[in-house]
Formats: sequence, structure tokens, C-alpha cells
Amino acid sequence: MSRTLIVTAVTAEADAVCAGLMGSWSRGRTRLPAGPGNLVSPDWDRQLLTTSTLGPYVGRRRGPVTVLAAGTGGPAAAAGTATALAVASAAGQPFDLVVTMGVAGGFRGWAELGDIVVAERMVAADLGAESGLDEEPPPAPAGRISEMDRNLGFHAAGAPARRGPDGRGPTGGGVFLTLDDLGLGSSTVRPEPELVSRLHTVLDATGRRIVTGTVVSVSTVTGTERRASALTERLDPVAEAMEGYAVALAARSFGVPAAEIRAVSNPVGRRDRAAWNLPAALASLRTAAAALVAHPEGLVAAEALPAAGGTAPAGSGPQHGSNGAR
Repeated sequence: MSRTLIVTAVTAEADAVCAGLMGSWSRGRTRLPAGPGNLVSPDWDRQLLTTSTLGPYVGRRRGPVTVLAAGTGGPAAAAGTATALAVASAAGQPFDLVVTMGVAGGFRGWAELGDIVVAERMVAADLGAESGLDEEPPPAPAGRISEMDRNLGFHAAGAPARRGPDGRGPTGGGVFLTLDDLGLGSSTVRPEPELVSRLHTVLDATGRRIVTGTVVSVSTVTGTERRASALTERLDPVAEAMEGYAVALAARSFGVPAAEIRAVSNPVGRRDRAAWNLPAALASLRTAAAALVAHPEGLVAAEALPAAGGTAPAGSGPQHGSNGAR
């Protein structure tokens, strides 16, 4: 049976995923339930969660699925993922798929609070280099700058100049250089389109809105509308998190496919904790995990599946939003 490693950042996310994995203890299940009330555990597993030691990490396991809270941010997530994969492989029980799960910020117009996001691309949004001419510092403001204007990046000289889709200013004086531009690798990891499509289909059974698109991985969480606008213009993302790209790289070094599933807890933009709804996001995360365990075929890497009528062409998976909604 295919083994899956689910990587979260913090314990609260792992708790939500584990709660979903426990599911409902009914023997009957349909292949594609009509709603979350029909998400029940498959017959292959009736056990409680057990601990799973993975080097210095302790995960929680149910059947072929192990959940690991590896830590916040790319470095911690990559270290935890690589360690878990190495330990499992050495024990003769390698993982066949790695899935990053957790909460995320949603970009306005794409993903709203409680939506479930499946990544079609995982992009390291701030890993690269700045290039261009230094700008003259703005003149000292005549009066006091309001805290809102400061957070939005405005100053006495007016609003910052808008950037083009390539990140360049109106005169081409400044640009963000990706790893690809620098010849240092790639800033993008693309999950298998067939895997993305299958996860979308399985998660759609939750009754939640499912959004697919680019999920950016950042080292510093966006806290201003100016940065949110810049990321939108450059990458057109649907959600922002911190670990997906790093986890995918760690998985790729072991030849293991990776995917990313996120539940939206807040809008990306000006930092406003009052606008966050972590309970709703964690509930969506739990529901997503319940759907996955109810349909283990969603947790099988594409190459492990038997061929059925040919291979889907690249990019044939679902587009932004479920049912064509943006």
C-alpha cells in the first residue's frame, strides 16, 4: 500500500489533520461522497493514531499515513521532510508521496476564508536577488505620516510606482531576479498535473470551495498591501504560505512526488490579526484530511496508479477556482 508523509509547520495544523484522519468509524463508504457527512474511514484502518519515530522527530501515524509537524519556515520544513524520508527509506518502508498541509493567506479575488487550495505551482517568491539602480531617498515629510500610510508604503512623494508583470519599474531600472535568472536552479516546483487533478476531485467532496493555482512560499509573511500587489503582478498567486517549496525540494531529492494543500485563514495584505479566522481554516484542514483518508486513491503518486485510458497532458488539471469561480 502506498505510504504518504503529510508535513505541517506547527502542532495545531498537525492536530487538525490527525482529527480528519480519524474520520467517522462507519464500515460503508462511497467512492465519491456527496458531502462531508459521508466522509468515513476505509476498511483498511480501524486503529487509533500511533507515534512514529523519525530520527529526532516524532510523527503520528494511522495506517499508511504519517503526519509530522516539522517546524515553521522553509529550512525547518526541509530538514524535517528530508530526515523523515531518509529514516523511512533506511527502514525499508519508504514514503511514496509527500503532502504539505496547513493554513495560508489567500489573495483577494482568488481564495477566501475557509477555502481549500491545491497548488499547481509552488514558487519561492522571495528567494533570489534584487537588481537595478538605487532610487533617491524620498524627501523628509512635511508632517507626520499616518500609521496606515506607513504600512501601505506611501510617503511624501506619493504612491510607489507600479511594477510590470516582470517586476520591473516603468523605466526598467529595478527587477527581482529569480533563481532561474541567476542560473542557480529553479524557483518553481510543479506537482504532477494528474495528482493535482485527483486531489481536486477528492477534496471537492468536502463541499468546500476548492481553488487551484500558484502558492507562493515566503520567508517573511506579507504584511502590506504594497507587497501583496507586487506579488500579484509578478506571480498571480492564489495563496501564500512558507513551507511548500522547501518540502517539495526535499521530496524531489529522494525522487518522491510532492503536493501542497492549504486552508485559507486570512487575506494577504495589510497585517490585521482581527481579520484572521484560524478556527475556520483548521476546520477546513480537518475536513480536507477526512476526504483524503476516505479516498486513499487521492494519496497515491501518479506513477503508482494503473494506466487508465492514457495519460493526461500537462496542464490539463483544473484551473483557478472550483466550478469556474474566481
